[in-house]
Amino acid sequence: MRIALVIPQQTFDWQGHIIRELIALRHEVLINDCDEKCDVLLGLTHTHWTIIKELHEKYPNVPMITLNWDWYDYIDKTQDGWPEFTQLMKESKEVWTSSKAEADKCEKDTGIKSNFYTYAFIKPWEFEEVKRDLGFAFMASRKDKNKRFHWFVQACEELGIPYKKYHPHDNSRIDYVTTMQKCGLWVLASREESIGGLGTMEASYCDKPCLISDCAGNKEVWGDNVYYFKRDDFEDFKKQLKWLWENRDSKEVSERVNRAHKEVEERFLPWIIAKKYSDRLKEIL
Repeated sequence: MRIALVIPQQTFDWQGHIIRELIALRHEVLINDCDEKCDVLLGLTHTHWTIIKELHEKYPNVPMITLNWDWYDYIDKTQDGWPEFTQLMKESKEVWTSSKAEADKCEKDTGIKSNFYTYAFIKPWEFEEVKRDLGFAFMASRKDKNKRFHWFVQACEELGIPYKKYHPHDNSRIDYVTTMQKCGLWVLASREESIGGLGTMEASYCDKPCLISDCAGNKEVWGDNVYYFKRDDFEDFKKQLKWLWENRDSKEVSERVNRAHKEVEERFLPWIIAKKYSDRLKEIL
């Protein structure tokens, strides 16, 4: 199959692994380009809606699929390319969504239905060094009001828990990976997550206990394999953080950590996601 794939250049170091796996599955892949020989135009991001639209208009006979990653409540979908991307979703042969929770919200808002859900993946080879617990809690993500770093900092300081917080633009990838391997537990204080949190997948692969919000996207991905706090309740966040910090070496926590690690190995690796893409394309085209 000949696939025209639209992805952001800045995420190529991550999503580029999907391209390699699709090629390994004997597909041809054009990156941010298309031609009349392509079997499908696959737009993996709303941020590049201009490229998707240009290629779609130039090659209208090539079936288009769009991937809706983040239909968050707090995003203003009247700006930043969202109206244009929403129209592209309406014109798509099929819309893929990051989770059923996000698909349901999108359908409620726009009437656009998704029947295929695809999650994120980690690069497992980055995390093969020996993992240790050096006695600190860790949170890392982009600077975004939804992530609520202030909750994490305030709770850790009030509880006397050592902590580290990282942002991709302030800290190197190598530093992030090393810190993840050495932390005592992983925290993601965000109110909403569409894919269960990429960092949570990486932490679970590193056998770290995880505390995340009980939003629908998180619970859909992780079930009872991580720990949750009530997403709009700071005092509950603080309570759950204290308990998990004090019990992170317990049998109960270890069993949950082992289940989360297994989930990553079975569902969230690049070759697994690429095979999922490939199978779906063959099914619908």
